[in-house]
Amino acid sequence: MTTGKLLKLVLDNARRHRREFVLSGFGIVVGVAAFVFFLALSMGVRNKVLEVFPLERVEVIAPTAGMAGVDLTRRMDESTVEQIRNQKVVDVASIIPRMTIDFPVSLSGYFEGNRMALEFIGDGVDPAYVREDDIGEMFKDWEADDTPLLDCQLPKFSCDGLYYCERSDMKCHHRVPVVVSRNLIEVYNKNYAKSHGLPVIGEMEQFIVQRGGLSKMRLYFDLGQSVVDMNQKNLKAEPKRVEGVLLGISERAIPLGATIPIGYVQRWNREYVGEKSATAYSSIIVELKRKEDVAPFGKWLIDVPNLRLEDSLGERFASIITIITLIFIVIALVIVTISAINIAHSFFMQVSERRKEIGLLRSIGGTQNNIRMLFVGEAALLGFLAGLVGVALGVAIAMVGDWAFVNHTADFAFKPKTLFDFQLWIPLCGLGVAVLFGVIGGALPARKAAKMQPAEALRQ
Repeated sequence: MTTGKLLKLVLDNARRHRREFVLSGFGIVVGVAAFVFFLALSMGVRNKVLEVFPLERVEVIAPTAGMAGVDLTRRMDESTVEQIRNQKVVDVASIIPRMTIDFPVSLSGYFEGNRMALEFIGDGVDPAYVREDDIGEMFKDWEADDTPLLDCQLPKFSCDGLYYCERSDMKCHHRVPVVVSRNLIEVYNKNYAKSHGLPVIGEMEQFIVQRGGLSKMRLYFDLGQSVVDMNQKNLKAEPKRVEGVLLGISERAIPLGATIPIGYVQRWNREYVGEKSATAYSSIIVELKRKEDVAPFGKWLIDVPNLRLEDSLGERFASIITIITLIFIVIALVIVTISAINIAHSFFMQVSERRKEIGLLRSIGGTQNNIRMLFVGEAALLGFLAGLVGVALGVAIAMVGDWAFVNHTADFAFKPKTLFDFQLWIPLCGLGVAVLFGVIGGALPARKAAKMQPAEALRQ
């Protein structure tokens, strides 16, 4: 029997026994729909929801320790950076130390005519870490070299461009460059702007241009002063005001706070606290080349330098989603397996009911392999059709879920537009699972039908 004739016979039998096909394929439809739905949900959470958490970017910190009121926490410095760089456990893409300001600093500015002041939250990083973004050459330590500073223009104490007049030395200093993260802008737009009647920030570049360019994006660092406690003691220098300029958004900025070049933080710490604070890093950002290396790198940190990874919300969320997805995929496969058993039961009954048909085919020249392929082909067709319906059902349920999520959940920061990511391999995998379990269900009945003797089948 040729392949074309076998396929025609399979299609004819499917039409004649369509009622049995529908009943046998119902379980596969449900199982494949669940299988596709949860796979797409898992990929959507990883690729769309968790994109705000770069899982391969980890933060190394020193475990806190103390005794009798003395802080014994290990000090991280440049030797720690070299130790991480020279380890052979994982491949590291970049190592960036961060340094926080070890004394009170308040940050203030004027926005839409409103003065805003808050405790400074942020840190300093190597400018090379941010330079990959569209900030250009503006984000750098403008006072790192010994370039002579210009005198302030009297009597207005003014300076040109992005420079400001520092009253302590009557010199023109470049404003401290500041970048913020997209997460911070999102939090401001969703949770602060609407409740305070302030404009929502869209594209940062357009926003800056509309308000007069970078020269209008002024910030003020009040070194040695706090908006919480105005009585600051034990500082080595007097409070002073330093001006800054908001450059824009950087994906490398601290998630909720401001980021400036580390050179400024080092000089400020040295001036107000001492040399020890100017050389100690608060954390070290390590970018791994592979997300899978996070676990072995974390183990090496504990075993060798006695450090640890900062708890990653994104990593924990991803692990939880992975576990839940695996559980539901197993449930979906169990449903499909039960469906395969149901298909086997249905086809065993069909073998008994179609004895004369099988005997007639054998008597006119059909081989055992032809009979076997006939029943396997019917089972594969059943799995394929049920798989198509199951994939369509899974996509439809996902669309309904997306619609409900977008329209009936509160607007919050980082809210994604969709929870699902239907990559091409997901529906193909669903179809493959459906066909595979259909064939498994029809294999034993096909074997029984193939071994049936023509004379015995026709006699009964």
